[in-house]
Amino acid sequence: MDGKGSGYYKWTVLLITSIGAFMTPFDSTIVSVSLPSIASSLSISYAMVIWVPTAYLVTLAVLLLSLGRLSDIKGRKPLFVSGFAVFIAASLLCSISYSGLQLIVFRAVQGAGAAFIGATSTAIVTDVFPSRERGKALGINAMSIYVGLSMGPSLGGFLTHTLGWRSIFYINIPIGILVITLALLKLREPITQIQGRRFDLLGASTFSLGLIALLVALTLGESYGWRSLLIIGLLIVGGVLLAIFTLVERKKVDEAMLDISLFSRNRLFAAANVSAFLNYTSYFGVSFFVSFYLQRVLDYSPLQAGMILLTMPVTMTFLSPISGWLSDRIGSRILSSLGMALICIGLLLMSTLGLKSSSTDVVIRLFIIGFGMGLFSSPNTSAVMGSVEKSRLGVASGTLATMRFVGQSMSLAIMGAIVATVASSEVLSALFIGYQSKVVVAVETFLEGMRRAFIASAFIAALGFFTSLVRGKGK
Repeated sequence: MDGKGSGYYKWTVLLITSIGAFMTPFDSTIVSVSLPSIASSLSISYAMVIWVPTAYLVTLAVLLLSLGRLSDIKGRKPLFVSGFAVFIAASLLCSISYSGLQLIVFRAVQGAGAAFIGATSTAIVTDVFPSRERGKALGINAMSIYVGLSMGPSLGGFLTHTLGWRSIFYINIPIGILVITLALLKLREPITQIQGRRFDLLGASTFSLGLIALLVALTLGESYGWRSLLIIGLLIVGGVLLAIFTLVERKKVDEAMLDISLFSRNRLFAAANVSAFLNYTSYFGVSFFVSFYLQRVLDYSPLQAGMILLTMPVTMTFLSPISGWLSDRIGSRILSSLGMALICIGLLLMSTLGLKSSSTDVVIRLFIIGFGMGLFSSPNTSAVMGSVEKSRLGVASGTLATMRFVGQSMSLAIMGAIVATVASSEVLSALFIGYQSKVVVAVETFLEGMRRAFIASAFIAALGFFTSLVRGKGK
């Protein structure tokens, strides 16, 4: 084993990537608890406020796979460092936004920076740790993600309550500078870098544009009408481009951005990725809607809402390294499947929340979902990364991260569309912005829409339970 895999170096790499892994989810959750204040401050409508987190996630989703492949060819360190530079600049721009459209655009740029980080960090960790320690390392890396998730709601609530919502973006700047400095000084390129390969521009273009078309159609479908020419056209264009992408990738073989055989011939890789997609599609919208539920329906402050929302990520933080350690010994199938089952149960219980629910009622439900996520994530990630050879780690990391962020985008789109079927956008906008004269009318319809959305999400989690079961025992 060369110096890159030595004890000191591999733990240094884990430290750097874990600090990096902290940043992206931290920014996601710190925004979610601040959305009611942002909606009121900028007078953002219901349809537009959903795009504040969605623009970030859509950009992440469409770039991750391309950047994962690019990191295999050009090296992971340059992309990792560049991602943080873009992320810092976009955070500053978000903090000075004075309209909903500006904020959405800058959040998309922020998502681009996060895509560089997400496409490389898991591959960097996997490359320097032997298989017998991979689950533990990825568990620690996942724990840093959940620490970010945990600190986001409480710190976001505190900053919004005391300094205003713009302050939540400033916190990214010192963290990003720290990671860039450490990465430039300590990270070295792995010897598994592919030489002489061309980047699959056609595949990257058809995949990115096709995915954008589908996600935009799903997000805007309720606003424009599912039978409108725009939405139908976007769905057709998205489907055609993704079909072309599949054909292109089959012909590219070694130079393909995505090796289709990873899905058609590697059952563990395919099942674990599909399970990750269903996992995030089922639960990610919870924080978004519960944040509004706590602040607009139960009348909690941003700080109080942030403390309650801590429950889910804190539970994930403590459990993820334990489940990663266990997966090294008993495999991923049992742990991941049990996790999906618990998420399903938690979502069903979420659907029972109402006007008279207490903070304890919410905490119990968030704990169950968090426990399920803690069981699912580390073993599932270890299974995906351990099912491919080292030269494909960037693609595997990018594929898994793409499933995660496409799932998160779909979660917001699906839950948002279901809630909007119960009440008009005008009524929901009144609730989200906080117009007191119309809030009473909106509360009941919002609660009914939220109930239906959680039931639909529970059904998606149940599908994820079954896809997780069929993965096989793996290596």
